[in-house]
Amino acid sequence: MKKNLIYLILIIIAFTVACKKDKTDPPDNPVSQNEFELYIDFWNPEGDNPEISFDAMKTSPEIKIDFTRTFAGFAVPPHFTNVIIDNLRIINEQNINYEIQDINAYEYRQEIGGWKLDVEFTMSYEPIEDLNVMLVLDASESLGEDFPKVKEYAISFVDSIFMTVPIVKIGIVAFSDVIDVFGLSSDKYEIIDYIQNIEQGLFTSLYDAINVGIDTLQSNAAESKSLLIFTDGTDNNSDPEITYNYLLNKLENDPNVIKINSFTIGLEGKGGVDKPVLELLATNGGIAEFPQNVDQLGVVFSRFSKSISNVYNLIYTRNQQQIPKSSPAKLKFVINALPK
Repeated sequence: MKKNLIYLILIIIAFTVACKKDKTDPPDNPVSQNEFELYIDFWNPEGDNPEISFDAMKTSPEIKIDFTRTFAGFAVPPHFTNVIIDNLRIINEQNINYEIQDINAYEYRQEIGGWKLDVEFTMSYEPIEDLNVMLVLDASESLGEDFPKVKEYAISFVDSIFMTVPIVKIGIVAFSDVIDVFGLSSDKYEIIDYIQNIEQGLFTSLYDAINVGIDTLQSNAAESKSLLIFTDGTDNNSDPEITYNYLLNKLENDPNVIKINSFTIGLEGKGGVDKPVLELLATNGGIAEFPQNVDQLGVVFSRFSKSISNVYNLIYTRNQQQIPKSSPAKLKFVINALPK
């Protein structure tokens, strides 16, 4: 009798938990390894002023974008509206970048109590074609005999970006005890020549160099902006007012519409990198990675060239139906993508 009572209690608990589950939650069955889900709230109170926000908790963690932003759209006469979502990347746990193949749109419908494939309102995508990149490159003495390989990887990174994106400008901030800047340029050969002639110096002015890279990107317009920071050490020579918190605030509170995607690489093999700081500074959809030796560093530079150059703008098209912000449409986009 006692055993039957226990079974009954367990059944009631399980039923109660199931009833409380939000029907708009992601399904219990995981999507395939090449499918990634983006969850969005959409509202359009006047019919011509659409806006969206993201549900970061439900969205696949591989989708890299600034989840704090609200994206505003515009009317497309006579019947439609568009909302453009800029600077989206798909990067998995191994930091492999994915190339979008197609996107299916779904809307949660109360009347059927589930998700309905939407063939009238669609999400299209296009790779960005205008990219600015600042490479913040450690040139301190601690790199020793590894420095020629670091320059070789930086040159391969530059070459790869130029091969992938139609309109590119790349700048370099080389730092040690001094900071030397090569401004944003579309001349690949001048950039490569500059990297080849970088010389090593004492100390590590990391934060000052990052600050210069941020300022350069923020003062120039582009469809997408990325900062790639490489170091094998910790800052020991910057202005005391330029801290990592100062830099993080500058990146996350960028007044420009297009924010900087910040990527960081810390060469751990020499035991000197400040890993938590570099992880914090990888923000706005960027990532951090920590190779153990100079050979692994080459692989990371190659992966990051793909992650930085393979970025998308999404365009959600819908009609001009009025939808209040207090009860937004619940949307789900299943992105089919393949490793790049």
